[in-house]
Amino acid sequence: MNLYQGLSPEAKQLVDQYLGMVDRLPRTFLGNTLTELEKWPILFEPEKAYFRALLAQLAELDDTQFQDTFGSLKAFERRTGCDRVAANDPDTFQKRLLDHLYRSGQYVPWRREIDAIFQKVQPLVEARLYATEHKPRLVVILYEEGIALEKDKLWQRLHSMGTRVPLNLDGAENRDAFVQTLFTGVRDPGSGVRPNNGASPETRGPNPQGSATLFEVLRDSGGFSPTDIWILEAGDSLHRLCEAGSGRTPSPCATGLSYERLQSYRQQLSEAIYNKVLTGVRGPLELAAWIKTLQVTPREGTTLYLDDRVLAFTRDVFLAGAGTLIINNTFVEWAAVQALKRAQPRVLVVRFGVRDKMKPFSSLLLFSKPRPTDQIPNLQDPLGSFVDVELLSYYVWLNAEEVAPYRGKTLYVLLADGADQMLVVGPDRRKPVAKVEGPAALTDVGATMAHWLGAKLPGQPILDF
Repeated sequence: MNLYQGLSPEAKQLVDQYLGMVDRLPRTFLGNTLTELEKWPILFEPEKAYFRALLAQLAELDDTQFQDTFGSLKAFERRTGCDRVAANDPDTFQKRLLDHLYRSGQYVPWRREIDAIFQKVQPLVEARLYATEHKPRLVVILYEEGIALEKDKLWQRLHSMGTRVPLNLDGAENRDAFVQTLFTGVRDPGSGVRPNNGASPETRGPNPQGSATLFEVLRDSGGFSPTDIWILEAGDSLHRLCEAGSGRTPSPCATGLSYERLQSYRQQLSEAIYNKVLTGVRGPLELAAWIKTLQVTPREGTTLYLDDRVLAFTRDVFLAGAGTLIINNTFVEWAAVQALKRAQPRVLVVRFGVRDKMKPFSSLLLFSKPRPTDQIPNLQDPLGSFVDVELLSYYVWLNAEEVAPYRGKTLYVLLADGADQMLVVGPDRRKPVAKVEGPAALTDVGATMAHWLGAKLPGQPILDF
């Protein structure tokens, strides 16, 4: 049995480098690791770096340390018969192992064994990866207009960890003017001013002046690739802002996913799975294996940047996240959490919107086709959206703080369209952000975010970390 032959050349080379150690690994740990390494062509660079560091760390364990780390799991495998499972490829191997664990009622105890291993190994791996990593990171969480804001409850879960800063919106109350001013540092000139591209005031996009956005400034600095900057939103205001840009460089400045723009892609996914289910599947494991082979591509122009990694990421967000196909803000939150863990962007901008009212469960069954007479019209739920996004925003912050490169290095900025305040959470929760005297202009907030990242936008930074 040679489980390593199906790996991509780069992943196979990594395994060969540590082959002696890899061959010693407990079978369940090996199966899980190889299943992940099979995805090598669609892994983001931080994921690849993690597996390089993991194998290097395990290879440095002496016999006593190796036994202390894996001895209990090896004994568990002998006791439960996992050491007798065999296959010729990682996917089948992992499937048979999991099937054996489920059928024998040992899955939960096995998970405890795996968790115990990573409690020992993870701090060592993170130290290898991030001990000298000091790059500042930025997470911006936005509420789109239309959400029924309750000012006294706004960002309540993060209130004790941050500083509220009063804002002077100065004509930037509406959606497009808000994001344009915030991310370019230049005020919207107003409906009476004709933008540079000659478009009428009525048809101008969210960046009428063609000013460079923060995302372009970072890209042009040479230190940021498109996968270093992620924009995840329910609507598409930020996507339009990036596309309007300054026109200086046509290359993408960010990786962006818009729930609104991905509507046809979502429908294609649902159709494909619906048709597959009609042909008959033996169970969820077979369906999950088939989904891995599903090739559906968003139409051109739907995303800001697309490669094989982002395509696979988008598919997995919709098919692995509960509710992401049918609830816009759930999609945004789950995509943000996965991006934090997998791509680890230096800049993450999350923009929640107004979701539709929840429908009776029977009409929300995924991958089904309700009769036209059974369909219930979509109605927006501004108040329910506020309740949701308050919790989802907290989840984004919580998950970011669980990822090593974000702890102690991240500035969090939370704003809502039309709200005359924002919340700033600094990199050190024990050290509150300095109070700002008087209302701050959005242009200065944009300059502050740029300054934090070592870049510059028009305006004056209001906070100096």
